[in-house]
Amino acid sequence: MKDYLKDRAGIFLILLFLGCFGNFYLVFLCASHLYFQDLLYLDLLFLAAALAGFLWDLCRWKKAGDYLKGKISLTPAEQEKLFGKKTAAYIQKKEEEQGREVRRLLGEQEDLIEYIGKWSHEAKLPLAALKLINERNQDREASFQMKDSIARMESLIHTVMLGSKLHHPEHDVRFEKISLKEAVGEALKNQSYFLIHHNFEIKEETGKIQVYTDKRWLVYLLDQLIQNGVKYRSQHPFLAFKAVKEEQGCVTLYVEDNGLGIASEDLPFIFRKGFVGKNHRKGDYRSTGMGLYFVKEICELLHIEIRVFSEPGKGSRFAFRFQDLSEHLLL
Repeated sequence: MKDYLKDRAGIFLILLFLGCFGNFYLVFLCASHLYFQDLLYLDLLFLAAALAGFLWDLCRWKKAGDYLKGKISLTPAEQEKLFGKKTAAYIQKKEEEQGREVRRLLGEQEDLIEYIGKWSHEAKLPLAALKLINERNQDREASFQMKDSIARMESLIHTVMLGSKLHHPEHDVRFEKISLKEAVGEALKNQSYFLIHHNFEIKEETGKIQVYTDKRWLVYLLDQLIQNGVKYRSQHPFLAFKAVKEEQGCVTLYVEDNGLGIASEDLPFIFRKGFVGKNHRKGDYRSTGMGLYFVKEICELLHIEIRVFSEPGKGSRFAFRFQDLSEHLLL
């Protein structure tokens, strides 16, 4: 309402001036032939007309605002009625231009995703060859360094391939009933080289609990958390996975580590794209600020609620709450 009053302030001042001038004219120039009841009647008619015009204009203003904000859609005829012929023609022209631009950008995005997918699969072939060549390497130190680099490259390629699909997942999400134990086991297997190399202690307490979600995206989410756990590990690192059934069929999966932890002032921003906390700005950690951003995006994609509890020097605890989607999926 405040915005409307600001937009129409000039019109209201003109109406006020006209009303005051009309009263002045009738009182001072026609006083001998004017009754007070007639003046009051004319003022009431003027106020009624002004109020009707105000309500009509307010409805049009709100409708135009909702349309410009994308809340409602209007047919060309409705646009012409609301904005006038010239303005409606200009809006339709801009909408057509915008539609063409959106289609062009979507096509480019599709081409880029397809290219990244092909590149990722092609890049796996030379990595597989390097693995075979490295097995014949007699230099143990060089062999170890090569194996470490290959494992990192495989992890990065996997991240790039799925990350490229994250913002265009319409045809790449399949909700089904899966075992949390299997999903956690697959993520641990994906990161097994780093977990074994850094002597991680693993605790897995998911039991036979199942949830409705997309297994591949969930495994990718867990991959990101495990990678963070490895990257910011403590001297005697451990990772714990625990699933708990709650009321109304909901399930919460807890993922906990005893690593570096997150500063309290950084917690509200850790899911922002490219955000690097104050503990990771000294160059000691190869942080890109993308891991937890991907985690948050996947949670939104899979309708998972996420909470984070962390204390610097004592590690972090992530809680993922899965909704009971059985009735919805059965429909």
